[in-house]
Amino acid sequence: MNAISWTGGAIGAALIFVVLVITAVGVFSRYVLARPILGVDEGTGFLVVAIVMFGAAEALRRGDHIRIDLILDHAGPRLRRILDMWANAAVLAFAVLLFRTAWHTVTFSRDFGAYSDGYLALPLWIPQSALLVGAALLGLQAAAGLIRQVWR
Repeated sequence: MNAISWTGGAIGAALIFVVLVITAVGVFSRYVLARPILGVDEGTGFLVVAIVMFGAAEALRRGDHIRIDLILDHAGPRLRRILDMWANAAVLAFAVLLFRTAWHTVTFSRDFGAYSDGYLALPLWIPQSALLVGAALLGLQAAAGLIRQVWR
């Protein structure tokens, strides 16, 4: 599971570079060439969502996610283990709900034939699919963390 989460994080990192390049080209084209590229803002907006979704599982695996350590810093090993199990279970529940909601959203957009409103006129199910992938990666990583905690 770690390799899958790492791969998602690597894809997210690569997408950061893609957003940087697209934004730089868009700014150069707009302010130096006086010829703005239509759809740059819309495309980078879609990519930012993908960056977050692809990187969430890797952040969870590395412990870089946001949590309140005030209690954990003062907890003994047994309580810390219980709190970590609870946290992984909560993330797993969130990931399942996110996946379910994203599945309905993606299938509705695909079946309805919804397109983005901007210049790209992209079928919405394509960028929305990043939610499915990210939720699946996050859920798998949370389940792996929960299993590690139970068998420890």
